[in-house]
Amino acid sequence: MAKNTKKPAQNQTKKKPRLLKIIIGTAVALVCAAAVVLLVINAHTESAKHVLRNTEWKSLSALNASGDEVDVREVYNVRYSQYQGKLTFDGENGFELWLRPGDPSDGTHSGKYEINGDKADVTFDEGTKTAFELTRTEGSITAIDVLYDGYTVTFVRSEPEKTE
Repeated sequence: MAKNTKKPAQNQTKKKPRLLKIIIGTAVALVCAAAVVLLVINAHTESAKHVLRNTEWKSLSALNASGDEVDVREVYNVRYSQYQGKLTFDGENGFELWLRPGDPSDGTHSGKYEINGDKADVTFDEGTKTAFELTRTEGSITAIDVLYDGYTVTFVRSEPEKTE
């Protein structure tokens, strides 16, 4: 009797489907993880766009072109001891910057804005474009720096008036 020297063929097709399943499973998991990351980033970006909506800011301080602090009244060319400029943002990405007392058409400027990181890119109604610098503390905007007539005016958020 002749001895069968032929070894039984190993079934390599069983290994291939297992390896293929692992690769497909890993790819699906990576795609899902990437989708979750993109959703989180998109949600954060969307909320950042709306962070200034329906807020009011008052001028706090100003720096001249040399970086020296000056009285806000000097910037606005007024003598009122308690004068403050005002910056408001509406619910539709619009803003209004009020700089001088008197006729609103003399000192009020308005336009549209869009938040891009630590800046609010603004376009005034007459077409001028600039950026307001945003200062953040623990993720919240705490100050807005506006360039105005050679000065940097810092605005802080106005506290809502308390009603009794």
